[in-house]
Amino acid sequence: MDTTKLKIILYRICMGVVIIWLLAVAIWEYGIDNQFEAIFLPLLALVLSWQTIKSWRSPNWGQVAYLAFYMVWISFFNLRRNYNDHQNKLQLAKYGPAFNAKRTKFGIPVIPANWESSYYGGRDAEWRKKGNTIGHQNKSIFLDSLHRLEFEEDFYNLKHADSVDRYVSISTYFSKSGSVDSTSYRYEAGMNNKTISRTQADSIFMVEKIQKDYSSNLAENGGKQRQ
Repeated sequence: MDTTKLKIILYRICMGVVIIWLLAVAIWEYGIDNQFEAIFLPLLALVLSWQTIKSWRSPNWGQVAYLAFYMVWISFFNLRRNYNDHQNKLQLAKYGPAFNAKRTKFGIPVIPANWESSYYGGRDAEWRKKGNTIGHQNKSIFLDSLHRLEFEEDFYNLKHADSVDRYVSISTYFSKSGSVDSTSYRYEAGMNNKTISRTQADSIFMVEKIQKDYSSNLAENGGKQRQ
């Protein structure tokens, strides 16, 4: 086989590998719900297929070198980052509504069934009620560097008093073993805020007829109120 024909065959094989790789990555990106990459990569594979056909007998080795660099860059940067983001999202999802059974046992606010996940970050996420109404409004959760639940924060909107915004926040801190370490309650009205007890928080919710989304009993695992 002469050198020219060998180069043509190698070029076709290289372009075929690139196209298959792009389609495989697109399928993987679709599986982790990355819609942009899932659409962009197949379109790029289609363009490269057309260019390969056009260059069927005149290989463009400069293009192959560029694509090889692109594949390495995508593999070590984009794909790695997307994989880590996906793993973080899975870890955070473990502490979403699926964690409500333990929240009930611990006596801390649950995530109501009709709430939506409004944000996922590297190690934090938020679930929120639809609309900005009175009552339990949102829950934010935070993980530590080992993806263990570190603390949660719940906000309850109260009725305005003389046009002043009022709300109660509940912060729950977890131990490394996964049990509740302590819980703190704060009442805020405009620029004023103060730490309150669980009993005071319960009284506020009862007077204002707000659903607490947590049981009346203290956590069974010995969690204490943080001052």
